[in-house]
Amino acid sequence: MKARYTVFLLTSCLVSYWAVHASAQENNRVYDGSWESLQEMPVPAWFDDGKIGIFIHWGPYSAIGYRKGGRGYAEHVPKIFYEDPSHHYPYMKQRWGATPPEFGYKDIIPEFKAENWDPDQWAKLFAEVGAKYVVLTAEHHDGWANWDSDLTPWNAVDKGPHRDLVGDLGAAVRKQGLKYAPSYHRERHTGFFATEKYAVHSEPRADIAKEIKRVPEAAMLYGPEFSYSKAFVDDYVARWKEIQSKYHPDFLWVDDFPIYTRDGNQVRNGTMRPEIKYMDDQVRGMITDFMNDAAARGQEVYCNNKGSNRNWPDGVGCLEKDNLKLSVIGPKWQSCTTFGTSFGYLEGDQYKSIEGVIHEMIEVVSRNGNFLVNIGPMADGTIPAPQVDRLNAMGRWLKINGQAIYGTRYWKVSDQENEHLAFTTNGNRLYAIKLAKPTSPFTISDTAGWQKGQVKTVRLLGSSADVDWELNTQGLQITPPSDLGQSLYAWAFEIVTDKKQHTPNVIQYDASKALQGTRKVDLEGHQATQGLAPPRSGHQAVKPFVLPGARLVVETASSDDGFQKLLPGASSNVKVSANQKTSNDPLASLTDGKLAAGFGPVFSNGIRNGAYKMDLGSLQPVAAITSWSFNQKGFRGAQKLVLYGSSAGTDPGWDLTRFTPLGTIDTSGEAEADFTAASLRASDGKTLGKFRWIVWAVSPVTETGGGENTAFQEFSVEISKMRSLKTGETK
Repeated sequence: MKARYTVFLLTSCLVSYWAVHASAQENNRVYDGSWESLQEMPVPAWFDDGKIGIFIHWGPYSAIGYRKGGRGYAEHVPKIFYEDPSHHYPYMKQRWGATPPEFGYKDIIPEFKAENWDPDQWAKLFAEVGAKYVVLTAEHHDGWANWDSDLTPWNAVDKGPHRDLVGDLGAAVRKQGLKYAPSYHRERHTGFFATEKYAVHSEPRADIAKEIKRVPEAAMLYGPEFSYSKAFVDDYVARWKEIQSKYHPDFLWVDDFPIYTRDGNQVRNGTMRPEIKYMDDQVRGMITDFMNDAAARGQEVYCNNKGSNRNWPDGVGCLEKDNLKLSVIGPKWQSCTTFGTSFGYLEGDQYKSIEGVIHEMIEVVSRNGNFLVNIGPMADGTIPAPQVDRLNAMGRWLKINGQAIYGTRYWKVSDQENEHLAFTTNGNRLYAIKLAKPTSPFTISDTAGWQKGQVKTVRLLGSSADVDWELNTQGLQITPPSDLGQSLYAWAFEIVTDKKQHTPNVIQYDASKALQGTRKVDLEGHQATQGLAPPRSGHQAVKPFVLPGARLVVETASSDDGFQKLLPGASSNVKVSANQKTSNDPLASLTDGKLAAGFGPVFSNGIRNGAYKMDLGSLQPVAAITSWSFNQKGFRGAQKLVLYGSSAGTDPGWDLTRFTPLGTIDTSGEAEADFTAASLRASDGKTLGKFRWIVWAVSPVTETGGGENTAFQEFSVEISKMRSLKTGETK
């Protein structure tokens, strides 16, 4: 191991970061260290023309590949281990045979080996599928360095893969003619393993402190600072400077800075604590030095400006959020987009449809955005097959329709909803991209008023068939050919006109207005599921599972008072609601504390997304979740359910992707008696977690009938004090 590590390298002298390189080429812009100067940075042609990038989240977290509930940002699990020990410590014990502080995240790093990784193979794939730039995580929030670092022993050369991942991939992608950007996420590291995530000063979690005491070197991974101290900020800048000097990135990609709007700070409004003022000054100098250093070498570079609460003043870099979908033509922006729910590798992740990915790419480009699509490789360097499938599908589409994407600019409108059209332009060419299969004539309404001679030719990319068209009072009408050619999912019609079609004055330059209506991004990845392929059944696919440390108890009885283990409790006033209209007995029938001879609420025939939700009134430590059903006419006793929980303070609605799956129940084959009870129960002295909202999501049971056929008599939730909460009045 190289004996070379220091906590930080920088002095407090700002001049070294704000200095203007005397050797900067005469024709290149020089930045003076002010935000006003940085707001003048141009968008490089390679970025504006390239449109398509590959983002890669890859690190020791890739060796875990797990997230509670099977959805969300798996790269955050290293910290969630310590945040939610009641769930994760049993999981760690089962998988690794030990738990913190004896065994922690640091001890998983040897499993990150990259033993099957071929950077040239990756680079060739990225080029083949149409990417023009590549962004690899140099360091995520976990403190691990994927490069050959002199500043920390927790780097990919000295541990884990024992390879310079950043350097090797950079060399490979540049051989393919692609631009390269190691991404940098250390701005949130102070709180990642701390008691408070977004605070100026925090403390390590108890088991983290114990791990460091046992293995002092671990301080350099988990910390060494848990506050935005001068030492942390200087080290933050020094690590980026090391990346910059060793690899000459084409792009400075950094994540959003929550501390800029937390713990008494509103940095862009001029309100900030001294530690954050120092950080903002140093980061401004870091960006300035990056821009000037590149200019001195004749390199065109750029940066991003992440988050709804932007890190920097508008105009400094491109606007960006996770899975961002502007509904307007915005100032230059980028969507870092997931194929599934996670950026890092997550076993069994739920993926967006191929059609959905391609449509999202087209819509982003039509609105002045770049599509930075993410892959999450496994620890050995294997890219999961569903991700490769989607990359290849993108590549096939781009090979046919790339003229409608690369080098294009937005039109005067981005889309036409009634015809499922998106628009791009390139010089005197207008591209009308049909997002629905073009089987009948369609009219581009914003060409109304065009005169004869303005349209020269119309063709369908990927097809040799002639395209009929005419100009009328409604606009340009295009009649698609019967032979649609080679394209799938979207069809691009190239319209050659007599003048340039790009219309620069239609941008919504106010970034706050441009972002209005876009989906809020949870910093923990809880809401990263928009646009997923629809599940085959009523609810999203959930493999059968029970939370580690919990068990499923099933009991049957021949009469309503025949239960011995799972006794229905007394009535209570907690609230229950349903997301669909129920038939038979009303919801109030669940509140009497008794099992009746008739069957309780069941969703109307044909409903396949039925769910019941209980409001416990406040956050409660849940020990068990139970339901009782009645065997109506011999076939409705079985229960097929997915149980969910949410800790939200207000009603989270019915989007089950916002809930945490707690377990599955399927009593088929066990429910031949008249009455069946099924209970998901934590081990003695443990809980399933703290929740306010519990959902029972029902799945069809019978082969006929086509709807929800499970009939319920009662629902019950037990908190850790063993007090039973029964359903109460309906909403």
